[in-house]
Amino acid sequence: MKRTTASAACMTALALFAGHAAAQSSVTMYGTIDVGIDRIDKSQGNVQGTVFGVSGATPVPNSIAAPSSVTTRLSPSHTRQSNIGFKGVEDLGGGYRGLFVLEGGITADNGGLANDNRLFGRQAYVGLTTPVGEVKLGRQASPMLIAYYLVTPEALGSTDFFGAGLVVNTVQTWQDNQISYAIKKGPITAILSYATNAGIGSGISAARSTATASTPVATGTTGQIVGGLTAGAETASGRGKAAGAMLAYRTDDLVALASYHRNNFDNVPIGVVSGTTLVPLFIGEKFTSYMGAVKYTFPGIGTSLAIGGHEAKFDLRGATDPKVRTWTATLKHPVGAFDLSVILLDTRFTNYTEGKDRGLMFGADYNFSKRTAIYSRFGGIKDTRGKTVVSSATPLPLAGGPGAILIPLGTQEVPLFSGAGQNIDARTTMVSLGIRHSF
Repeated sequence: MKRTTASAACMTALALFAGHAAAQSSVTMYGTIDVGIDRIDKSQGNVQGTVFGVSGATPVPNSIAAPSSVTTRLSPSHTRQSNIGFKGVEDLGGGYRGLFVLEGGITADNGGLANDNRLFGRQAYVGLTTPVGEVKLGRQASPMLIAYYLVTPEALGSTDFFGAGLVVNTVQTWQDNQISYAIKKGPITAILSYATNAGIGSGISAARSTATASTPVATGTTGQIVGGLTAGAETASGRGKAAGAMLAYRTDDLVALASYHRNNFDNVPIGVVSGTTLVPLFIGEKFTSYMGAVKYTFPGIGTSLAIGGHEAKFDLRGATDPKVRTWTATLKHPVGAFDLSVILLDTRFTNYTEGKDRGLMFGADYNFSKRTAIYSRFGGIKDTRGKTVVSSATPLPLAGGPGAILIPLGTQEVPLFSGAGQNIDARTTMVSLGIRHSF
């Protein structure tokens, strides 16, 4: 076995074509460990008039239901998603190659597993490269996630607001039961995917494979997060079926791409957990999203500018189908051994509550080498609650921007701020100092 440096987490998601320059047969171990100490300041939220502001039928004051808080933590994956993986390739001759990837996320602060406690929760697939493209079967990155990895100047860590559109539905990230086909011709890369159940269980909530401060262990009665540990079992109804596509133009200086994602919820209840029971707020039918982005790196300078737009729609039973529109922009500039960055975020419901979340993140990395860096991040997100509306399944009121509503409903697996969460109509800020090493 040989060990090599992984240049960035994004390259592990693109194990696509990774074996083209390989020897006759090889297995490589790779990974990234990213851990930082951070301080999270959350102002008092405003959950009055919403389902999050009551206990049973009794209203709870904001100071109790959504109090201000200051937390200092050691937390993982600020600038890269910590992971460890193994990939292998065998040259079969005639332009054919066999390949595999096994890759798991790591919560390096406590030595646990990420991706809802999966051993190989990021990727676990086998594939065949042919003269006319590459076919892979197993748990893989979705075309939407690969598109974001290709265009962000950062690397989709928890402080990379550029990937905020992904959190709207987490089977846009890593998908169970996926079959994919990819082809690369000159600067053009195209990917198509289909999953028999990408990760939609019989109910959707914020419950996970291990209990949290706000939810019990995921069961058949509580529901579980989108993309949860046992959410990807195939069903006769077609629940969770997903399809995706990406088309990219890539040169040394320019990346321009578009991506599409769709999956079938098949009338699954989406809601909050009360005790050990799922209280439905919506009945999900399907989800569709589109993304377009461009990144330009100025020759001879190294400065990168990226702009992306993502639009998503939840088709729900009833008259209301929430739509979410996200715009992001990143500027990254090298100064000697330093990389300086700034990221802007605007994500909002264009209908429904018309609430929005706006974010700003500053970053500085000092690169000792291609493998090792220390970094600092400082930024925040402000939620604007918009108007109060009732859910479509039960007459329970909701308010807030996409993060404030969709995160508690289990549609986010890789949290912004490494799990700091967001309050309705409140500001959350973070400052961090950390170290990362790739191998």
